[in-house]
Amino acid sequence: MRLRRLDLTRYGHFADARLDFGEKPASGHDLTIVYGLNEAGKSTAFAAFLDLLFRIERLTPYGWLHGAERMEVGAALEFDGATHEVRRVRGAAGSLLDTAGRPLAEAFLGGPLAGLTRETCRAMFSLDDASL
Repeated sequence: MRLRRLDLTRYGHFADARLDFGEKPASGHDLTIVYGLNEAGKSTAFAAFLDLLFRIERLTPYGWLHGAERMEVGAALEFDGATHEVRRVRGAAGSLLDTAGRPLAEAFLGGPLAGLTRETCRAMFSLDDASL
């Protein structure tokens, strides 16, 4: 699975923000490093990506601006040879949506995740002072 774009619609201090990682290169490596000043939103954006994949946590610290019940994050994900547009809202069931707002089964992302968990993804795809 490749993250093509992350939409921070209502998440943390973001409102209608978009991070576009571009198209996959035709050849060569495909690595993106996100860096910036402290408090720029790097950790918030990564938390949004994890919440998109694994559900917005019930006791999320990122609902303070928009209200936890209105949180939303979206993405363009590339897998199985296609680009898939999805959105995630806060909720226990039916929180993964297609672009028309119809619920998608959690299994839709299960195959591309290949058994990875939130913690595994966090450990594999995020470096901080402690992990360095």
